[in-house]
Amino acid sequence: MRWSIVSDHKITGEGSVRYCQIIGAGLLGIILAAGCVSKGERIDIKVPLAGGAPEKVVEKNSATIAIRPFEDNRTDRSNLGTRRHMWGGESRFSSLPNGSLGDATAQAFADYLNAKGWNATVVESRGPVGADIILSGSLDDVGVDVASSIGQTTLYARNRMVVFVKNLADESQIRETLASTGTNQVFWFEPDDAQDLLNELYNKNFEKFVKDTKLEGRVLKLR
Repeated sequence: MRWSIVSDHKITGEGSVRYCQIIGAGLLGIILAAGCVSKGERIDIKVPLAGGAPEKVVEKNSATIAIRPFEDNRTDRSNLGTRRHMWGGESRFSSLPNGSLGDATAQAFADYLNAKGWNATVVESRGPVGADIILSGSLDDVGVDVASSIGQTTLYARNRMVVFVKNLADESQIRETLASTGTNQVFWFEPDDAQDLLNELYNKNFEKFVKDTKLEGRVLKLR
């Protein structure tokens, strides 16, 4: 029986068994380390981040949009989800940007809209805005849960927000609920996996809002 060649030496007989035992032990050690490392820690992830390639726009829309920080209505505002380790214990995800998740959501929304040719600026929660349209909203559920098992890690993320629009030109208002969920499976989990999945859901919601609305002069309407 032929055996594979390692470092130009054939492995035969009892040596092959010992070699397989060493490799098996090494792989098991890696898996155990992956399941046990860093229990109880807080894992920082950059959420939200606006994504997508900017569209080719000759000039920005003349209608100005003021985006106020989103209200955070989540049950647990201190976490963005949980990672459950294979051998017990858990770690928690937290948002890395300075300020609140509501502030970061408003900024990411503005960045996304501006990349689409809109004219959006983040403003304070109260006070005069000096814009044609006021956009605000609430975060009802934002998070990702991660469960590790032998050979794979499963991620489940969700994002549910409500967007409110007030047109100052005619005092009309619109309201839209945006909700997305997503799953992913990876062999070797990295915090970027959770970060990328959450940001993908944010951008799906932003994209849906753009597709569902239209600007007519200085008024934003549902299609």
